[in-house]
Amino acid sequence: MEYLFQQNEISKGVFRKGAHLKIMDLNGVQLVEADLLDHHSLHEAMEGVDTVYSMASPMPGSDRDFMRMNTEGISNLLEVAREAKAKSFVHLSTLDVYGSSPRTVSTDSDPRPSNEYQKSKLEADRLLLESAKRTDSPRVVIVRAARAVGPRDSSLTIPLLRMIEEGSAILPSSGKMSFTHPRDVAEAMYRAATNTKACPSLHLIKSFDAAPEELVSSLSASLGKESSVRREGLFSGSSLPPYTREQLRARLLLATQDGWTDLGYAPRYDLRTTCEEISQWYKKNPWATGQD
Repeated sequence: MEYLFQQNEISKGVFRKGAHLKIMDLNGVQLVEADLLDHHSLHEAMEGVDTVYSMASPMPGSDRDFMRMNTEGISNLLEVAREAKAKSFVHLSTLDVYGSSPRTVSTDSDPRPSNEYQKSKLEADRLLLESAKRTDSPRVVIVRAARAVGPRDSSLTIPLLRMIEEGSAILPSSGKMSFTHPRDVAEAMYRAATNTKACPSLHLIKSFDAAPEELVSSLSASLGKESSVRREGLFSGSSLPPYTREQLRARLLLATQDGWTDLGYAPRYDLRTTCEEISQWYKKNPWATGQD
């Protein structure tokens, strides 16, 4: 979200109570505290809003009810956006709706969610697409993004940096999969909001394809470190969070860049530039991995 703030695309940010707001404060964004499950609290947030960027979703492992947030919460947000006569509603979804089994996906692929989180994300997509058929609905666009990797990502990037510092990365799987850089995700959402000719209303995006060990190798090179890669085994478990391991095992590979073509854009980031940016960020913030 901070990338859209930095591009001066967002003038008002809506956050739940207790959210980390330091970055947003520094960018002059009007802050509004609200709860997706509290319909009334969303009205102030929607005043004067032309475009809604929907990015709120608990992640697996969270103690929050992601099924309720991704169904009732999204429905509330869309209803209030409709009442406020917002023109566009851009929702961030995920390739994870295609499941946790290795496969190559395209816009023609049938989603096969494997767990409750994936089911909740798919249900949110379904609710939005169904609601978009109403004549009084804002223009609804869904962006399904591949697994994000970039600075400050705590579920993949920081654990990889930690393992590289230790000289050995233990990974659960091999084989190419698709990744996105957060800035490319932000650009995709911006394009989806402003390119009214973009069709269809569902776009699948990625920045680049790489095997997990290629990510480790490129990141190690950018840091000037040497690090080996080992496979997860009976006596060598990966320190990656459980859901991240599931994502790497799934190896979801986006077949084409059609989503970017529809949006009139090409991703700025590839494997090398992503790892270089992570390296530069980490050198300025070595405390980020908790290994001083």
